[in-house]
Amino acid sequence: MIFHVYSEPKPEGYYVNEPFGIYRTILDADWLLYLLLPLLLLIVVGVLMLAWRVHEIPAHKADHKKMRQAELVSALTLLGLLEHWVWAVALFLAYVDWQAFEDFMVNILRRSRTPAETDGKSIQAAPAETASAEAVSAPAIQSVEERQA
Repeated sequence: MIFHVYSEPKPEGYYVNEPFGIYRTILDADWLLYLLLPLLLLIVVGVLMLAWRVHEIPAHKADHKKMRQAELVSALTLLGLLEHWVWAVALFLAYVDWQAFEDFMVNILRRSRTPAETDGKSIQAAPAETASAEAVSAPAIQSVEERQA
């Protein structure tokens, strides 16, 4: 027999806490190993398949989004087998919306250029507006003061 553990049943007093009845029969039975070993192998294979599927999430996400960085993400997931932090980088790259990020950065750059031009115009226009506002408000203030007096 391949899985035969004992050549004969253990004598009384062999165990520290002596099993009785069915428990003793199960411990001495070889048929239990015939059931448990294939089950153990199935569980190990299932866990490895699940771990591989989780490990490949960034690559599948990058392929699904048809990203330009899909090959980079695939390479990083494979490197992630050796260095786990690389897998986290691949996951980040796969889930970031790079088009939205690019649009955000372009808007920042555009705003950084345009306010400098408009600020110069608004600074030059500001004294003229301030002077006209003061000229209009001065008679209004005088008329309010006269009414109060």
